[in-house]
Amino acid sequence: MDAAEVPPALLECLDAVARLEREAPPASRAALAARLGLDEAAAARRLRELEARGLLRTERGGRLRLTAAAERIALRLVRRHRLLERFLTDQLRLPWARVHEEACRLTPVLADDVADALARLLGDPATCPHGNPIPAADGTLTAERGTPLDRLRAGQAGIILRIEREEPGLLRDLAALGLLPQTKVEIEEVAPLGGPLLVRVGSARYALGRDVAARILVREV
Repeated sequence: MDAAEVPPALLECLDAVARLEREAPPASRAALAARLGLDEAAAARRLRELEARGLLRTERGGRLRLTAAAERIALRLVRRHRLLERFLTDQLRLPWARVHEEACRLTPVLADDVADALARLLGDPATCPHGNPIPAADGTLTAERGTPLDRLRAGQAGIILRIEREEPGLLRDLAALGLLPQTKVEIEEVAPLGGPLLVRVGSARYALGRDVAARILVREV
């Protein structure tokens, strides 16, 4: 099945299930409803439609799983989404922290051939503005392995590769601190007992919670 055969509302649902599995597994009906801003009855109707199309199955315990066909569609949605983010940032100059939300709205209605045209216009970028890899048109996806910032010890440093789990509030906070891809971050101090990290970015120093630092992947330098 091709993405063009799936209505935008169901593509939005499929994309949300894929994101939940990547970012906050296990994906469930309640989590999906919260992600999409739907009541559980409306979410259940969309899930039944996905199941009827052979794109979803519900496992014991209520965990939602995409089928192989749905995984292929989800990868194309990732490509659309990240190309849109790059377009909104590079061409329209929208704020770095805003483009994720805008791309979420546009992704389900963007055709694959339009996404390919965007890629050509942008020079086939390798990553979105948040550093996450953009799948190629043939479905291949490659990314440099990074180290979560919270794994570094005092005295170590890294170059930010990407921000995982592109949540709007998190992106706004990181943008305000200048914690963007290709920025160097130095660990000055690691508090004991799971406490925050004291980091240096240029001449500025910040305390970062472990949960935030864990979402920042770096290349150690």
